[in-house]
Amino acid sequence: MLRWCISAERSFLLVLGRGPSLETCHSCSGPRSPKSLRKLALKYGGLMYLQLGQKPCLVVSTAAAAKEIFRKHDATFASRPPTLAFNILTAGAYRNLGYAPYGPFWRRLRRIANTQLFSPAVHASHEPIRRKEIHYMLKVLVEDSHKGKPIHLKSWLTSVTANNMTMMLSNKRIFEMGVDNDEKKRDFDEMLRRTFVVNGDFMICDYVPYLSFVTKLQGWVSEMQGLRALGASLVGNIFQVDEHRERAQKMYPSDTDYVPDYIDVLLKTSLDDGDRLPDRDIVSLVVGLLNAGTDASANTVEWAMAELMANPDIRKKAQAELDAVVQDRLVQESDIPNLPFLQAIVKENYRMHPSAPLSVRHESHESCVISGCEFPAHTELIVNIFAIHRDPSVYENPDKFDPTRFVRSPEVDPVAGNDFYQLMPFGAGRRMCPEQQLGNTMVTSMLANLLQCFEWETATSERESGGGEGDAVVVDMVDYYSFMSFRQKPLCLLAKPRPLASLLLQASP
Repeated sequence: MLRWCISAERSFLLVLGRGPSLETCHSCSGPRSPKSLRKLALKYGGLMYLQLGQKPCLVVSTAAAAKEIFRKHDATFASRPPTLAFNILTAGAYRNLGYAPYGPFWRRLRRIANTQLFSPAVHASHEPIRRKEIHYMLKVLVEDSHKGKPIHLKSWLTSVTANNMTMMLSNKRIFEMGVDNDEKKRDFDEMLRRTFVVNGDFMICDYVPYLSFVTKLQGWVSEMQGLRALGASLVGNIFQVDEHRERAQKMYPSDTDYVPDYIDVLLKTSLDDGDRLPDRDIVSLVVGLLNAGTDASANTVEWAMAELMANPDIRKKAQAELDAVVQDRLVQESDIPNLPFLQAIVKENYRMHPSAPLSVRHESHESCVISGCEFPAHTELIVNIFAIHRDPSVYENPDKFDPTRFVRSPEVDPVAGNDFYQLMPFGAGRRMCPEQQLGNTMVTSMLANLLQCFEWETATSERESGGGEGDAVVVDMVDYYSFMSFRQKPLCLLAKPRPLASLLLQASP
């Protein structure tokens, strides 16, 4: 099962020799890196060893290989490598769920997340917030559609997911209706974009430490310091811990209808030794959740809508299911279990367009033996989710968008990464995304509302046709990789309200 790459592939990766040049180092970070690694896996197997500079790496590219690693060696690979991006963006603290190394502090954070932030009870308690925020932004969509304005869907989706996240995190909207949010949106989008660039690009100093001066000459250090400052300025007034502390003293326990936000919960949560989380750890935790939960969900729904525009018969079938099941009211989260075709669309979209085609970096904290080979501590694990989701031994016609494959296999659960390794959009094992249930709910709910409330057409600039009357519309599906898989060309659509959209005007503000 374990194969060794040979020097014939040197033109693609530096991995294949211990004296890499800067040029070959940079080549493995190109925009199609997950696709190139998939090609290597098809030749060498689902579990490959690569030498990236001074760092040994394992690349997992099939469901079978992922199962072996996460069932037998999950704890070993549960740490994170100390990268330059992690170090600067966390000011050297590494004190959030995404970046913290495996150890007592991370285990405490994960336990708090599982029991206090993302438990089924807390998830259910925030359903009214999620519903209200989606309806809040759908009204904006109705207004824009009446003006005949093309909808830049990603921008709208980012506003929805960001407001949802900040309301659940701190009971505040980052983008208010009726206010000129253009500059703030541009800054917020820029913060997210730059965050994914610095986390996804290849930093030579992470693999060849003595070349750290090259990274500085390339401007990465100043770029990341500026990014950290931009993030602080954007979310500083949203995540005010002292304000929450004062509000809690006034509202608890007098206001029994108040749903505590995440900061409220964290302020009341005790650690094992009885102490409370320091304010800086609370802010670091919620900022990490905001970054992880906002663009991933928005990007996923944009890809889903692109696939549905490219496959109008599938889109119409999903709308027919919504009309038959939900009928004359607005769709709710409680309807999702009764919408199997919509769920199949979401699963197939996860398969085709995982938000993170290459998983966040894992690192072993001790040596281990895999397939008879011993690997030292600090071996990096690269999980190629893109390749796993297109494994031809698991999926027939893996490059075709076909939701019926999950209609036939409804038991495959995208949020159960430890049971179904053939579909793991949120990762697997101990470092699996803690927001998987929330993310899946938001993606499915946003997509359901967009389909139920509107008919959609591609804007002229989005179309590609042969020019003749009756030519089929072909949606541009070119992507690029920058930690996440983004559309090269943002999806621009025309929305026409369906009859049920009128109910949005009656929904509570």
